[in-house]
Amino acid sequence: MSLRLRLVVTLGVTLLALWGITAAWLIRDLSTQFEQSLDQRLAQSARMVAGLMDRVPVDAWRGDTGALPVIPDLEGVACRVSSLRGQVVAGTHPELNDVLAASAEGYGYRRHDGQRWRVYTLIDENRRITVADRMRERESLLTQVRRAAFYPFLLALTGSLVALWWGVTRGLAPLARLQRRLVQRDHDDLSALPTRGLPGEIRPLIDGFNSLLARTRRMLEREQRFTDDAAHELRTPLTAVRTHLQVARRVDGERHREAMQQAEAGVVRLTRTLEQLLLLARMDNDVGRGDLEPARLGEALEAAMAETHSHDRCRLAGVDASLRIAMPVTLLATALRNLIENAQHHGEPGHPIEIGARRGDSGVVIEVINQGDVIPPTRLANLTDRFYRGNHPRGSGLGLAIVKALAERFGGALTLASSTETPFLVRLRLPQAHD
Repeated sequence: MSLRLRLVVTLGVTLLALWGITAAWLIRDLSTQFEQSLDQRLAQSARMVAGLMDRVPVDAWRGDTGALPVIPDLEGVACRVSSLRGQVVAGTHPELNDVLAASAEGYGYRRHDGQRWRVYTLIDENRRITVADRMRERESLLTQVRRAAFYPFLLALTGSLVALWWGVTRGLAPLARLQRRLVQRDHDDLSALPTRGLPGEIRPLIDGFNSLLARTRRMLEREQRFTDDAAHELRTPLTAVRTHLQVARRVDGERHREAMQQAEAGVVRLTRTLEQLLLLARMDNDVGRGDLEPARLGEALEAAMAETHSHDRCRLAGVDASLRIAMPVTLLATALRNLIENAQHHGEPGHPIEIGARRGDSGVVIEVINQGDVIPPTRLANLTDRFYRGNHPRGSGLGLAIVKALAERFGGALTLASSTETPFLVRLRLPQAHD
């Protein structure tokens, strides 16, 4: 069942019940009031007859008059005036003696020839006045009154149902337009749905759907970028490895050994590139933060130097090993390892790599300095781009990009500087963990 039909049926049934109960109550109350009004008019008729009979000669009450005065018959209405002794003074419908016969004062029902009559008797001093209404006329009049009261209710109910259908249809029109837009939408279209003109109750749903579309779009973009990066970066190492293996099959001796070494070096580079790509994809997918234990700088720095075999070349200056950083130790070690490797590959051979760490106003600041040529500002701005190698084609071009992604992932930042005093400075700011 559609939402529109469900709303119309629910509200329509409720409306019918309310209008029906109201109409039944009103008609019932109207019928009661109508019956009471007719009874009051019947009593008033008896009093009016009593007033008129005051002008009848006294001799008529003693039976000294001649013929009995007879009032012309009226359809559905009867009246009789008699003395307390039962002598009829005046009246209508002589055949209705069983209806107009003397009785106690007040209201009552009588039957004559299969028809019911409503009777009222008034005893006034020395006379008895009886008036009667035939119930058939009363019921006919009451039916007309009920019909006159019912038709406006029927018209109002019909109009209410029509207005209800129109209102529900108009109220659900934005949903109908949204449905048509979704049906006509291309299956590759991940753009946000417009929220203009939508009801306030539907807007949070569309906002949530648009948020889902945005996340899906970003996920597909990351997947596409990872695929493109992998295809671009793995093609060259694989070609080199295959070439060296082909050479190794054709030669012997020293050339065979050199070709195998070159192939092995290509496999190592390929493995390293894959690791970097997977780590970068992990950062893009926002995985790895969790609720892990904060890292100690000394532990992460020791792991990074051990992995890069750079203990002899690294020179620690003012490093507080007890500093705690709000990121997992494995990721902190990865960031430091990439910085040290970058300094090893691109720094001046034989010169030490200076590493410093201090507690700053906005967190922990780690600085890595290596000697070399001064880098122009135009190149310096591109060093954190993916696969930018500059004048060193042997690298993967992902090291600084990964460090930047890690820093931003945990609320930090990476800045680069190059001058004659400091040929290359990498400053990594990371949030400090609180005990």
